[in-house]
Amino acid sequence: MFRKLHKTIGSIESYNMNIAHWILGFSAIIAIRMLVENLLEGLTDKSLDFFIGSTLAAYLFFLFSYLLILIFLSVFLKEKIKKLANVLLWGFFIVILPPILDKIFCGAEKCWSFYIFDSLSGLWHRFLVFFGSDPTIGITYGVRIEVALAVIFILFYIYLKTNRIIKSLTGALFTYIILFVLGSFPSWLTFIILSPSKKITEIQNFDVAGLFFSPASYFSIKDNDFMNALNVKMNLIYAFLIVLALVFFFWYNFREKFWLVVKNSRPVQLILHAGMIFIGAVIGLFYFPDNFNWNFFSLLALGNLIIAGMLAWLASVFLNDREDLKIDEITNTDRPMATGRMSLEDYRHLFAVGSLLSLVLALTVGVKFFLLILAYQILAWAYSAWPFRLKRFPAVASFVSALALVTLFLSGFILLADGQDISLLPSKVFWGLLIAFTFSLPVKDLKDIEGDKRNGVWTIPVILGEGWARFVIGLGIFFSYSLSVVLLNAKILFLPAMIIGAASFWIMQNKKIKPGKLHLWIFALLFIYTLIVMYLVFWTGIRFSLKFKV
Repeated sequence: MFRKLHKTIGSIESYNMNIAHWILGFSAIIAIRMLVENLLEGLTDKSLDFFIGSTLAAYLFFLFSYLLILIFLSVFLKEKIKKLANVLLWGFFIVILPPILDKIFCGAEKCWSFYIFDSLSGLWHRFLVFFGSDPTIGITYGVRIEVALAVIFILFYIYLKTNRIIKSLTGALFTYIILFVLGSFPSWLTFIILSPSKKITEIQNFDVAGLFFSPASYFSIKDNDFMNALNVKMNLIYAFLIVLALVFFFWYNFREKFWLVVKNSRPVQLILHAGMIFIGAVIGLFYFPDNFNWNFFSLLALGNLIIAGMLAWLASVFLNDREDLKIDEITNTDRPMATGRMSLEDYRHLFAVGSLLSLVLALTVGVKFFLLILAYQILAWAYSAWPFRLKRFPAVASFVSALALVTLFLSGFILLADGQDISLLPSKVFWGLLIAFTFSLPVKDLKDIEGDKRNGVWTIPVILGEGWARFVIGLGIFFSYSLSVVLLNAKILFLPAMIIGAASFWIMQNKKIKPGKLHLWIFALLFIYTLIVMYLVFWTGIRFSLKFKV
């Protein structure tokens, strides 16, 4: 019996599962769980917002649980991560059981399954007595059996791997701690959020309920459905924590590849993408100061949106490097795929994770943000990949790249705009950004002339040659700075625009600066000019509005 079980576990561990298999398998398990739950409830009518919120909440909760246990087992057992991931995925079928068991035990009276809301002392008591005395509400019969089975499963698995009883019991205890904390997570979060203004020992269950069942409100988004408030708030939290968990997971298990990805992330572009969302939010604050409501969940919403933009950029890097491998072997020989230190399959996995995670992060903020990040990814795909590969066409390539950046700006802007209405953005701001980036972005192509020419990518530097391309791009950048004065109708910007525009033009003509370094200087000057614009044009109005509001 024991030998047969060991053989079965071994066959599961040895299965060659890739990231696509895992995503489909995990998603199928959660889909079955949600289907069973809704069928047992009689498929009752729910609002679209509640359906999206509750489904996403279940998915993110179980994903975070999976990652925490996987990371724990990886550190605790020092076993290959693929083996652990395979076994844990099969073990996750137990998440289907709770709604079925609750229906059996509670019948028509119905069990109310959600988190534990309690004080610190109450949580300690519940921990010692396996969640407390009332299994019809909070941690129900089904969830308790699920947790018990999970702990037993981990105990036996560790014993099979180590043949050590004490280590197995220790692993089971830590698993129970992880699952208990997750089952009471809003309580622990309330201790953190309210601790600056209230002693942790004084925080009670009604404080937790007040924080998480009050209407979800962050910037221009207000959801008055208290039934969905818990979903909305926990989704923001789980998505953020999942990113942190995945970063740690990648660093701990694939350290060499982790640092290769960090080095290849194009930090200037990464900062630019994050900055576009942040600046969009600042401009939104200028036009809609009444929508400013700074709280913990507002901070999370802005943070998740910025991280979504950064991950969307990283996903586009993985896609672009796959498509540009032949070019990189000529002009960017230090990139991970060009050196052979990372494979095509590695990049496919990273692209899938980056793309999906950026969409999930955006969805936790709202559907409109999801659509804008999706639009960015579509533009990035059309720019880099076949059948379109628009980067082959000089003017079109720059325009598409510029439009992708503007979609990120728009996502930040509508975070504060009334009704998340894109049309409320003044057209002069939209066109100013689009024109400026269309003229400026070709600077990044100067270092790839030889590789682009051999592979039929007709950038401006390929067509004009390096000398004339420097002149034309520099002139375009100077024109963009000049245009900003007109479009913003701000005479106070004339002098800084002329100085920085002229400096940018001079840098572009300076042959001592290598083509691979030009974009660093150009974007550094753009950053300085952005700060000047924010201070001279927008900051006074924002400060006055916020002061008046307070």
